[in-house]
Amino acid sequence: MAPENDYNLSSLDLFLSKKDTSYKNLAIQQLHPLTSLDIFANHSDRIRDKARKKTELASLINLSKKYNWNTNLDFVLEEDYEAMVLTKADQTILWTNKGFSAMTGYPANFAKGKKPNFLQGSKTSIATRKKIRKKVFSETSFSDVLLNYRKNGEEYLCRIDIYPLKNNTKKVTHFLALEKEIYDN
Repeated sequence: MAPENDYNLSSLDLFLSKKDTSYKNLAIQQLHPLTSLDIFANHSDRIRDKARKKTELASLINLSKKYNWNTNLDFVLEEDYEAMVLTKADQTILWTNKGFSAMTGYPANFAKGKKPNFLQGSKTSIATRKKIRKKVFSETSFSDVLLNYRKNGEEYLCRIDIYPLKNNTKKVTHFLALEKEIYDN
């Protein structure tokens, strides 16, 4: 027997996903169906994420032409990140994506011209900071985890993946940092 409308079917899906055997005693019409939306949320999030990454890659490719980078940037599409920070070789911020502002609370125009260490604070590990500085000077890609601070003062753990961007003479002219918040369980 087909349901009269999708609302009832969604309600039944939600009801059955709870594995509640007392369904005869419940008024199914009073449930608020979310199950059918949840089924598609993961897929649509991936589509939006790919579209966002393609847009960000296009911005990087434009910058690549301007600065004559000889670095293939396609890896950005495969990486898992929220925030993207582009710095000059001296580590002053040149550009950030919208995810940076969402993660940190700082607008892009505030970050531009500053060094990323403005996100660090009293509980940021000095040893980790030194290790990151040493890796940056080695001019090779690396990953690390760092305690940073949002604009509102809230602490957050951040995995950073840093990639040196080289020009045609193989000189590092910029660094690209891909960042993702780590949730402590």
